[in-house]
Amino acid sequence: MHLFQKYTLARRVYILFSMTIALSLTTSLLFYFIAYRSMQQEKARNVESISLNLVQNTEDIAASVMLMSETISTTPYTRSILTETNPARKVSPQQFLNRLITRLIKSNSHIHNILLLDSQESIYSFSSFDYSLADRLNQDYRILSLGAYPDGFTGALRLSGEDTAYYAYIQTIYDDGNDMAARKEIGTCIIICYGSPLSALCSNSATSQDSLFAILDDEDQILACNQELADAYQALAHPDSKDCLYLSHQPALPTNWRLVCSVPYRELYSELGLISHLAVLLILIPFLAFLLLARQISTSITSPLTKIVDFLKEDSYYILHHSLEAKGSAEIATLTANINRMLAEINDLNHTVLQNQAHMYEAELAKNQAQLLALQTQINPHFLYNTLSAIQGMAYQKKTAEICTAVTALSYMMRYNINGDSMTSVKNEFQCIEKYLQIIDLRFSGCFRFRLCMEDGTADCQMPRFLLQPLVENAISHGLEPRQPMQGTLLLSVSLLPGEILHFECRDDGIGMPPEKLERLRQEMEAAPIGSNPQPEKRTGIGLPNIHMRIQLIYGAPYGLSISSGPEGTCVCAEFPIIPEAGAQVSV
Repeated sequence: MHLFQKYTLARRVYILFSMTIALSLTTSLLFYFIAYRSMQQEKARNVESISLNLVQNTEDIAASVMLMSETISTTPYTRSILTETNPARKVSPQQFLNRLITRLIKSNSHIHNILLLDSQESIYSFSSFDYSLADRLNQDYRILSLGAYPDGFTGALRLSGEDTAYYAYIQTIYDDGNDMAARKEIGTCIIICYGSPLSALCSNSATSQDSLFAILDDEDQILACNQELADAYQALAHPDSKDCLYLSHQPALPTNWRLVCSVPYRELYSELGLISHLAVLLILIPFLAFLLLARQISTSITSPLTKIVDFLKEDSYYILHHSLEAKGSAEIATLTANINRMLAEINDLNHTVLQNQAHMYEAELAKNQAQLLALQTQINPHFLYNTLSAIQGMAYQKKTAEICTAVTALSYMMRYNINGDSMTSVKNEFQCIEKYLQIIDLRFSGCFRFRLCMEDGTADCQMPRFLLQPLVENAISHGLEPRQPMQGTLLLSVSLLPGEILHFECRDDGIGMPPEKLERLRQEMEAAPIGSNPQPEKRTGIGLPNIHMRIQLIYGAPYGLSISSGPEGTCVCAEFPIIPEAGAQVSV
């Protein structure tokens, strides 16, 4: 709440109205979503329950047919008819069986005919049924032929010119032998049934006019449905349509049938329209009320504030060269006057700040140039001391010719260091290193091997003058010279990296540095910020931190030295951007 009070009046009004509208919309949408989803799920469960009930009724009909077939197949009268060879002795069993079937058929009005076939395909019909239908079905489907169908329910049986489908249940009848494996087939019981009771069940289960409830056989032929056959087959041609709720169930009994249920969502959810309209009203009415109230507040309060905000959104040049004009209450007038007064003061301050920045830039430039000069002057005495010590050693040994060569090389290096610009080419820097290595080679009587490798395209690239000599000197003094026996190799190379980066590498196979010394040297290089005053007496060595600071002063913090060392030797790498043009200068 305390943070909310810090906002401007316009923002607080907008936040309050936005939160109120958002809360109202969220509540309405949540109510609509919960109610809509609940009714959707209830409708889907209702269709699922109807389809399962249809499956159960289909199973009941199939079970009654199977029970009647089992009753007829196991009665002694049936076995007498099928096994008796004397026609006269079949009359009495057939009469008893006819009366039995007449009593059974009263509870199964969906059965059209019951027939018995003996092993010679002789047909026994009963007076309660019409045999002509069985004869017509046999002509089209051969249902009265032994072995034409396996035991169980057949698929849909349709006669030309009739819309009603039929189906049959076939059960093989065996003799009364006790040995199940040795039993003998003596005939077949065939029960022909109407498909119309199943169609009536589908029609009674239909939840809407366009919904489809169909019972299909194992060849996907329609046995019963609640629609015309052509419409039903067309609906079944697209079972995965996203516009319908599609369900498929397999009855538990071995009928090889399945129930397909397809209900359009537009009919399934047709009763949800009232909830949709109510949700729209719950969203629209509060929104319109808050909109009118927000418009009134905006016209009377926030419009002048909006004009001030629009003025402040302009670019800085426009704001500083124009005055704000906003009419409104006394508070708005005071705010406008204060803004105009602050703009005038800002204009005055801008002139002062620009002048101060120019002076500060000149002072910073002079400071960096002085620091670079201080770093380079630290290198010169250090290098000169080491080189004179080397010449002194040769003088003790009375090596006159070698002293002349060393003095000549030293003279060349001194002229190279103190003459010219602060930048030089890679080729000139490598020539200076060659002179230095002449001195080292004379001092140590050729104990070391030196290799200088310069990649094509790097000779004319610009770099800071006298940058590599401290790297080579450290490699010899701290890496190769302490090695016993005193021998080894030093490699100095330069190459181009992607992004026009010069990569220098000074590698020796000397004694390397202990991990603690290497870590301390890295910390010294990282601890010294750009522009800080060098403090050589606190460092482990003047060369490497000096070179690292020089590179960062010239090229920036991302560049500098990296050091790796181990028992196999030490490698020092320097990286900075190339300056291809000869004689180009780098401003500090």
